[in-house]
Amino acid sequence: MFAIMLALASMTVHAADRECGLRPADGERLRNLVQNLVERGHAPGVVIDVRCDGRPWLQAAVGLSDVARSRPMQLDSLFRIYSMTKPLTSLLVMMLAEEGRLSIDDPVARYLPEFSMATVHNGSAMFPPETVPPQRPVTVRDLLRHTAGLTYISAQPDPVSRMYVQRGIDHGGGNQIVPADGGPAIESLADLSQRIAAIPMLAQPGSRYSYGSATDVLGRMVEVVMGRRLRDAMAEKLLKPLAMQDTSFQPAPEQLNRLTASYLAPALAPRGTGLFFRVDMKTVAPSSFSLADDPAHSVFAARRVADFGGAGLVSTAADYQRFLWMMLRRGEVDGVRLVRRDTVAAMTHNQIDAPALRDTILEQSGMGFGLGFATFESPEGAPAALPLDGYFWGGAASTYFWVDPGRGITGVLMTQVFGGDVGPYFAELLDTLYRPPPKFKTQPLPTSY
Repeated sequence: MFAIMLALASMTVHAADRECGLRPADGERLRNLVQNLVERGHAPGVVIDVRCDGRPWLQAAVGLSDVARSRPMQLDSLFRIYSMTKPLTSLLVMMLAEEGRLSIDDPVARYLPEFSMATVHNGSAMFPPETVPPQRPVTVRDLLRHTAGLTYISAQPDPVSRMYVQRGIDHGGGNQIVPADGGPAIESLADLSQRIAAIPMLAQPGSRYSYGSATDVLGRMVEVVMGRRLRDAMAEKLLKPLAMQDTSFQPAPEQLNRLTASYLAPALAPRGTGLFFRVDMKTVAPSSFSLADDPAHSVFAARRVADFGGAGLVSTAADYQRFLWMMLRRGEVDGVRLVRRDTVAAMTHNQIDAPALRDTILEQSGMGFGLGFATFESPEGAPAALPLDGYFWGGAASTYFWVDPGRGITGVLMTQVFGGDVGPYFAELLDTLYRPPPKFKTQPLPTSY
């Protein structure tokens, strides 16, 4: 159990309910929530940052960023945000589409020729996987909404997952994955894309939501279209215009003293079926943590062979809020428009039809998926009270964000725990702000995309 340190904590609450509908009592409950998260031993430390129309409303840093060195968590602590990288890479692709440098309905093979030979698993249990031809080419849109039939390396027994293990398909987490077939590890994003393209897709393009390496392939496509490394392309078009000075694929030496430690923990809370779920966390035993990545010797500080567009960024809560503020402003920030309003609308509305969502974790969570973001669709099936028209995503080490366009709220919750029991606290956070569920009229989806 870790001592509480409310490091650089501040709380500013707007006096008028009309300002985002946030109340002082909500702020007290959220501050207690993050304190409980640390006091009960379910995370060594955490940062929460909630804003109303871009203005800080609640900012708090609690606990430790590095247990071994007794470093207090700070508001500017650096976190490995893993899959919270995906929305930025997706937006970068949409910016290129606006510029006419690609179309999201183009075949992926137009930019990555290796996908011209793609095949589809026929559903049998045979290994190597038996295949059939694709009914249509995989498109950029399929990659953006995870309907390209790609997956992540895992211990699943199906033949396609076994092929990912055989070929050592790196998921961008930082630790080098050794292929089970004895071949070399991934050497570049080009190598990653070629290996993925040579493995059968899980399903026919567009027919099934399957979460995986699609955004890493998008990152490679950006490199091809722009003729430079993904880190340089993202810095030029997104990070610098948004003044996201603490967000990168590799922290600068002077930033490393702010990099948190990351930890592994077993999941002890009863598991729900959705992306996150409600649990009375007072009844759940403290987590036992083991070190996953020491900031003094972090894989994120070393030279990496590839910039993984699906999982490679390091950021701070405040930096990520710059991105969310631009999204809330529907593509404009500080008087500069980065993308069109209809582009943001298309990205943040569900783009997957019901058959492709059936029996997926998204459907079980009352959600859909846009072009880089999970969308809130069905309050009745949701694991927590959610804002209609809202969208969110998270990262593998228990980082989360959400955007509520109806009330002008953006929020970030950051810690660094793989596995463990942080998810129910995020559900409680949303319940605190949105119970009973708000009633906002859903905006129509633009037709331009």
